Amino acid sequence: MNLVLRPFEDSHADAFAHAVNESLGTLLPWMGWAHENYTPEDALKWFHYTHLQRQREQADESGIFSNDGQLLGGVGIRYADEQGSKPALGYWVRCGEQRKGIASTAVRMLAAKAFMQRKAETIEILIAESNHASRAVATRVGAKLIDVRFGLIVLASGPIDTAIYHLHRPHQVA
Repeated sequence: MNLVLRPFEDSHADAFAHAVNESLGTLLPWMGWAHENYTPEDALKWFHYTHLQRQREQADESGIFSNDGQLLGGVGIRYADEQGSKPALGYWVRCGEQRKGIASTAVRMLAAKAFMQRKAETIEILIAESNHASRAVATRVGAKLIDVRFGLIVLASGPIDTAIYHLHRPHQVA
């Protein structure tokens, strides 16, 4: 699948808000930022925040787009800010495009970019334990389940059990 990962632009705000609102059934259980009546103004606030994080080299948040420019979802990595912490990667795909390999492809693309640009040996993926679709993506890209811990993800309903996956830098044989 040919995808393009690129930073969100203000012109994507309407499409982003539409994608979020049409996907609430699959976003609300897992994504604390998603809410009913998500607006283009909400999207613009998020986009501007992601640009600031990118400028500060704290994160790399991107839209997932088809070759023809359709917004399919989002993928991002927040870089470690403390000694010993790991970069953390997250993703979502709009409901009409799920189960097509988009999340797996986007995760592989962003992880490869992060491993090329950063010295991190491991990227962490935190997923609600009961989010079987996102857990399948983590497994599909080669991440290994490390542990399940309570409270690493906090949703509107409160803290939940969190599956911790580690994706390791591929090592090349000389």
